[in-house]
Amino acid sequence: MADIFFSYKREDRGRVEPIVRLLEREGLKVWWDPDLAAGERFDEVIAEEIDAALCVMVAWSVHSVRAPWVRDEASRGMRRGVLVPLSLDGTEPPLGFGVIHTPDLQGWQGDEADPRIRHLVTDVVGRVTGTVPEPGPDLVPEPPRVSRRTLLQVGVGTGALLFAGAGGWALDSFIGRRLPSTRIETFSIASVDSTGARLPDQGATADVFDLPVGNTTMQFAIVHGGSFLIGSPDNEPGRRPIEGPQQQMTVASFAIGRTAVTQAQWAALVGAAREAIEVPLDPAPSSFSGAGLPVETISWKQATEFCARLSALTGLVLRLPKEVEWEYACRAHTTTPFHVGPTITADLANYCGTGGAVAGRSGEVDVSSIEYGGVVYESGAYDQGPLGIFRGTTVPVGTFPPNRFGLYEMHGNVWEHCADAGPVEYRKTGADGQVSGDGSGSRVLRGGCWSHNPAICRSAYRDGMDADFSGWQGRVGMRVVCEI
Repeated sequence: MADIFFSYKREDRGRVEPIVRLLEREGLKVWWDPDLAAGERFDEVIAEEIDAALCVMVAWSVHSVRAPWVRDEASRGMRRGVLVPLSLDGTEPPLGFGVIHTPDLQGWQGDEADPRIRHLVTDVVGRVTGTVPEPGPDLVPEPPRVSRRTLLQVGVGTGALLFAGAGGWALDSFIGRRLPSTRIETFSIASVDSTGARLPDQGATADVFDLPVGNTTMQFAIVHGGSFLIGSPDNEPGRRPIEGPQQQMTVASFAIGRTAVTQAQWAALVGAAREAIEVPLDPAPSSFSGAGLPVETISWKQATEFCARLSALTGLVLRLPKEVEWEYACRAHTTTPFHVGPTITADLANYCGTGGAVAGRSGEVDVSSIEYGGVVYESGAYDQGPLGIFRGTTVPVGTFPPNRFGLYEMHGNVWEHCADAGPVEYRKTGADGQVSGDGSGSRVLRGGCWSHNPAICRSAYRDGMDADFSGWQGRVGMRVVCEI
């Protein structure tokens, strides 16, 4: 059996061979271009070699990323924890493999003195032999480069890469940290007809993972990318002009919290990462109290601070969702006003279903009104659906059935912060929904909440709030995206 199993696409053989020869000169045995004995099965031999190898190297390129067997071989190596990927031409790894640092050998012409190839060979030799040679000056890897855009998206300033002091912590790298292991979870999704009558439940699955945070965990679902129409059609009941014009958007894959951040998760993160990056965080900011209730009464700046500290604690890139990601995740391939169908009922979401635009109090102030955002809402029913109830409080996350992506309470319960400034007209945004804004001014809110009319909780409804404002008490929370 070989020390190294090298996976690549046949078109890349000429670029892979010099790497193999360098490894062989180090005394390592590489399985990469085998001659099978008569009667041997190719798939069985490959499986045996991968399982026995001390290192599985994969050469990503424009050719190999489309090759199913290369992906299969990479998956097997990653499951064993011995995968060492590299990119021959700058091609990014396929979905699911980008969490492992991938050296870029683009432009390498076989120069053995190139620090990139010397560092790669040294690393592989160390993995196989169990030794880590003392690197020379040209073998010291460059520090991870984190773009300012990435730092801003997670709420970290350029001066926030290192933290020190009593109880402090350090952000050592955004690169090379693996996502936790995923699993497939099965669940039921609910839907209704135009009158609110419940239709038979359907089964669905999602790839999920748990992220440890202090003494608790946060659960994420992987949302596979695609294209969809953002906004609402002109004839959707309750539509406002800011919900259009509808525009085709393309979304890359990402992972998102299956629920809004809970009070327990918030407190655990603040306890584990006490040092402020930009703003201090109260471990218990909420107006309603309960470990399983969503954290609320938080500003956009506090939400981005939470994401920044969580990124630093885990080494992953965690941030608020882009507005386009939020609506794509909420809709989960539906085009109706709600992901459950053309209307909504009180057993599927937490909203004000007794009439008016807004109900309840904010502290000692009664904020009840039939008008919100310049629109009058008299009925507590949406379109042809039934009247609902008014709970007057948040409910624990996971109370209502999830959508097809496995996400809970995308309608109602608490408003959720998005990364974007605005809202602005969709015609002024790019087709990929890039985040706009510099951290000041109005920021987008989505999803509605327990005190608002169901029309305000639709998939397409957009609101905004100043970045420093925490909103009416008990109403504004957050959900976290993890980049993959």
